[in-house]
Amino acid sequence: MTKQYGILAFPAKHSVSPVVYNAAFKALDIDAQFGFFEIPENELDDFMKQVKDGLADGMSVSLPYKEVMLNYMTQVSEDAKRIGAVNTVVNNGGVLYGYNTDFLGSNEALKEAVGELKGKPVVILGAGGAARAVIYGLLKEGANVLGILNRTIGAAEKLAEEFSKMFDVKIEAYSSENLADVLPFKDKLTDAILIQTTSIWTLQPDILAEDAEKLCPAEYVKYFSTVMDIVYKPILTPLLKTAQSLGKKVITGDRMFLFQAAEQFKLFTEKEPPMEVMENILAENLI
Repeated sequence: MTKQYGILAFPAKHSVSPVVYNAAFKALDIDAQFGFFEIPENELDDFMKQVKDGLADGMSVSLPYKEVMLNYMTQVSEDAKRIGAVNTVVNNGGVLYGYNTDFLGSNEALKEAVGELKGKPVVILGAGGAARAVIYGLLKEGANVLGILNRTIGAAEKLAEEFSKMFDVKIEAYSSENLADVLPFKDKLTDAILIQTTSIWTLQPDILAEDAEKLCPAEYVKYFSTVMDIVYKPILTPLLKTAQSLGKKVITGDRMFLFQAAEQFKLFTEKEPPMEVMENILAENLI
């Protein structure tokens, strides 16, 4: 029987997950298909009951469900518990297992570009489910997470406090408003990495240039050596374009996506992923 997988998100149709996974299934002659589960929040409870009853053998989970997905799992991996977010669901006969591969994908994308992360100063933009995974991965590698910038300062403070306690470190929190005036950590940003984890480019694909500049102005970006954006559509986000214009090293969101998807593929199939196939089909669909 053909196994059923899909991307659970709202919205979901922007995702390249189906073409990537279906190409990987075909390459390994796996009888499975991957589609979209674009489910509004008021239908999530009913949908998850259907999943448990066999609607899906596994799911990728994206915005806005990574954190709430914990409530639907039978068992959750230790990493996903500590992160507080699930991006991978495996259904084994009605027993739902929750995992998080985002932190692995983020770490691999970073190490591919800058090498060893231990001691690297990093600033995080955003305080949602994706930020949780990125911060967790960085701290596991021994990176120096200087702080979290977010429009809602309370969310940043909560996240900073939680992970400071978890790893016995000191993480600061700042509002991301008026960054060009505040310049948080200005004196600590030698060879530092800025990571953009919000969904702004996905939710506001037609964002005005001046509004994009307000998110993280060039006056602040110029202090970093490397800028990473976890969003892969567009492949060169407004932030990465700013970073490129300033001569900074940039890490595009497709790298994190590829590496987390490879880990997810192992959980779905218990097979090694066909990396070249996945990388090529991803590139073709992001041109």
